[in-house]
Amino acid sequence: MKYFVFNKGSDYSRGYGEHIKTSAEGMVTESEFYGKAFFFSRILDSAETGTIWHKMTGLIKNEDYAAVRVSFYASDEIAFEKLNIKELIRNEKISLDEKKEKLKPFLQKQGRLSENILLHSVRGRYLWFLLEIYPQTEKPVELGKFIVYFPAKSWIEYLPEIYRKEMGNDSFLDRYLSIFQSLYDDVSDQIHNLVNCLEPRTADLEFLEWMASWLDVEEPYMWTEEQLRYLLEHAMEFYAARGTKKGVELFVELYTGEKPFVVEWQDWEIYKDLPIQKKMLEELYEDDPGSFTVLVREECVPEYKDYQTLLRLLEQMKPVQMEVHLIILKPYIFADGYSYLGVNSTLGQYENAVIGETSRIAFATIADGGEKHEEH
Repeated sequence: MKYFVFNKGSDYSRGYGEHIKTSAEGMVTESEFYGKAFFFSRILDSAETGTIWHKMTGLIKNEDYAAVRVSFYASDEIAFEKLNIKELIRNEKISLDEKKEKLKPFLQKQGRLSENILLHSVRGRYLWFLLEIYPQTEKPVELGKFIVYFPAKSWIEYLPEIYRKEMGNDSFLDRYLSIFQSLYDDVSDQIHNLVNCLEPRTADLEFLEWMASWLDVEEPYMWTEEQLRYLLEHAMEFYAARGTKKGVELFVELYTGEKPFVVEWQDWEIYKDLPIQKKMLEELYEDDPGSFTVLVREECVPEYKDYQTLLRLLEQMKPVQMEVHLIILKPYIFADGYSYLGVNSTLGQYENAVIGETSRIAFATIADGGEKHEEH
């Protein structure tokens, strides 16, 4: 069976819509929009006159946010003496109501958008559909991954001749068998596409979390979908380094987006013969060979919940029987504190304050053991 797939931005950008935006995964309505949004698909060409279309599947991520009506149009021609359907659909000066009125002769099926829609009553070489979206809340509605199958294939064809007397388009028996046929087709597609479910880059979120359980990712909800995909795709690299300094750096960088600073006891052991430095370093980094300190900038963990999540992650990934200390680097300079030049503090150059165009505030400098004033 042949099919057309809508699963990337270019598939939707070739259509036309209003109050709706296309993305890499599908379409999304404008946020805080309460009017009607609509989308005309591109015209699909089966390359065969009189094609009877099979079905369309689609994905609605948040059905409770909107009511979505779909209309299917089909024809063996798309250009007539006074009407070019492609130009009509993409014409911004013509309203939706006018377009629907002019396309009424080609309308063959209407109804509420669902995950599976049987199209056995739709006949014509060319097919296009219209989605009318009525948002129920201020939240955006996401639609996508439409697949249109053709030509029609019904299980009624496998029955004895006496049952095929009613084989006309959209007969009761045809529609009744299509319920089970759709279930069978869905299961067959899942089996056929099982390899995609096991590939982190293409698997659905449900399968991602399932795969995460295989790889001992204890709390997959801590990661964003993008982070989880990356973690599973590079699982061998991450888990080969688990329990080491490199492993801590890899996991923290994936979570925060920035490589952390990891200080181990042996990193400052060379200062143990210098009393002043030794005392300060002991207060900052703990004088304990069984502990280490991880420092991240405050911009990477702006909220307390982020700090708690990162600390929980470190507890899972740290070397066995070692204690971890997580320090958040504030963007200030503290004497004898966690202040690092170029990391969370900088030295700048002070300039004279200007009042108006010519007046400047005087500043003082220290020279020759005394105070000298310079006037400007």
